[in-house]
Amino acid sequence: MGRPVSTIRRLRLGLELRRMREQCGKSQIEAAEALDTSDTKVSRLEAGKTGLSRLELVALLDLYEVSDTRLRDGLIELNRNSKQRGWWQQHRDVLSTQLLELIELESTASSIFQYEALVMPGLLQTEAYARAMISGFPLPPSTSIDDTVRVRLERQLLLAKEDAPSLLCLLDEAVLRRQVGGPKVMAEQLRRLVELNDPPHLTIQVIPFARGAYPGLDGSFLRFLFSGAADMDIVFLEQKESRVFVEEAASVETYRIAAEHLRSQALSSPESMDLISAIAAEFDSM
Repeated sequence: MGRPVSTIRRLRLGLELRRMREQCGKSQIEAAEALDTSDTKVSRLEAGKTGLSRLELVALLDLYEVSDTRLRDGLIELNRNSKQRGWWQQHRDVLSTQLLELIELESTASSIFQYEALVMPGLLQTEAYARAMISGFPLPPSTSIDDTVRVRLERQLLLAKEDAPSLLCLLDEAVLRRQVGGPKVMAEQLRRLVELNDPPHLTIQVIPFARGAYPGLDGSFLRFLFSGAADMDIVFLEQKESRVFVEEAASVETYRIAAEHLRSQALSSPESMDLISAIAAEFDSM
């Protein structure tokens, strides 16, 4: 809690620098010599664990023989933006590093794919659902339920921005039927999904129980796509005590294929809205 958080933009820059170094056949030692530093620092730069100055970045781009002006300018801008603080940084004392980095992924991606098998995605939760969900887990002593709910709702302002990322959410039917907060809260939550659904900007699809067993039941995941300089995808896997970023191309490709397969198992968006509305009506009658 409270310690500096590596920005996703810095991670993207580091990954791109590593890719360019390997592509031109340079070693970390050669990169370190160009910067008059240690290969340990170069390793940290490529892992997104530390930043670099504009002059250091230009020196590396020259060493890697990057002549594309658009790419050079894009990476310089990415480096400059990596030093900016997002609104979420003011909440470092009450939010986990895991959640801070997730919020930055959401806020900087051009497109988001989310598959959820258990609970409603945070970006789609009503205040009542969020409160019931957060209340079900132990919080650190310095963190209040009200503060955590407030941040979750602030995250959702992203969806109203003109430059909001496109969002595709695939939900297992279990997400719709698990009574978080009780029938009234669930009915409100499901009606909220119908209100939010706005393809192609924000698309919600459901994988119904009738599909039986399918790949995906082994774990939820998010896939973030970025455009511009250092185009890349990052897959985010959330676990109880840690978070995992998957950025290696071969591994990310596995999740891209998984996302396509999961979507083939889902109902269409209109069919999903019919199912969601029907389940909401069931909760209303309880």
